[in-house]
Amino acid sequence: MGFFMGISGFVGSVLCTSVINPHNAKPEDIDGVSIFTDETVVGNIRNIWLAWAGATFIMFLPGIFILRPPTTDEVCKQADLLAGDSMESVELLPRPKIQGPNFSIKQLFSQPRFYVLYLIIMILSLVLLTSTELYKFIAIDTIKDDAFLNIVGAAGSIANAFGRITWGLILDKIGTRTTYTLAFMIQGPLTISLHYSKVLRWGYLANLCIVSFCAGIFTCIAPACIELFGSRDISLKYALTLSAESFGCVMFFLLQLGEPMFGELIFLVVMGVPSIIASLLALFCFRSPKEMSYEVMN
Repeated sequence: MGFFMGISGFVGSVLCTSVINPHNAKPEDIDGVSIFTDETVVGNIRNIWLAWAGATFIMFLPGIFILRPPTTDEVCKQADLLAGDSMESVELLPRPKIQGPNFSIKQLFSQPRFYVLYLIIMILSLVLLTSTELYKFIAIDTIKDDAFLNIVGAAGSIANAFGRITWGLILDKIGTRTTYTLAFMIQGPLTISLHYSKVLRWGYLANLCIVSFCAGIFTCIAPACIELFGSRDISLKYALTLSAESFGCVMFFLLQLGEPMFGELIFLVVMGVPSIIASLLALFCFRSPKEMSYEVMN
């Protein structure tokens, strides 16, 4: 599912640019700022937003007819399977062995690592929004080619989709601490370097793809919750942790308001440096699966 969430940006980038700017109109420099003044581009912006709103509404409609409460027979069958009274239940739903912590929601709030992970997800949302929302604004003054920047956005979406798969595989092999440390340590400096790589269009494309690939660590939030806090009430744990993204979005848009005042480089530094801090937090605050297993055994 994470892969398709990432790849959806490819469809959106290609479709939006082909509708908004079909003739690849060039931006004009007005008071040192690159702005699209072409009437076709300006006129199509409203249309594409209305189209996306309608498409989103239509996509949610099937849920009204597909989703329903379970029937009594389905509830009873599931209860029999979970009770473990038959050979079928043993084969289909083997009882897992607890090899790590298994905190309740109440215990979760007493764990310092929960707040560390919460802060890390907030920081991740800053980088994710920078790479997906601002990639055109960052480079439009040097790469005055909307069609090429469309390719940059599409390539970044593909990189993010494969990053979600890759980081999931890496986390399964080496654990949360090393995976998060590696991903954030790479994406932090490369977020800042977007300011410099934009002078070379292909360098900027490669830079954004790597940042987007690292932002694919987003898909590892649920596995990290299970490893750090246990699978008990995992849906609620995941929802609580994911709520950090909302606060990250608010921070991003507030910081974005100061970008004209402080300049693009300072803005990217503010976006990138927290990722380096998040990398160090993951390294020193999270523990490896072996260490957690040893703690449980003792």
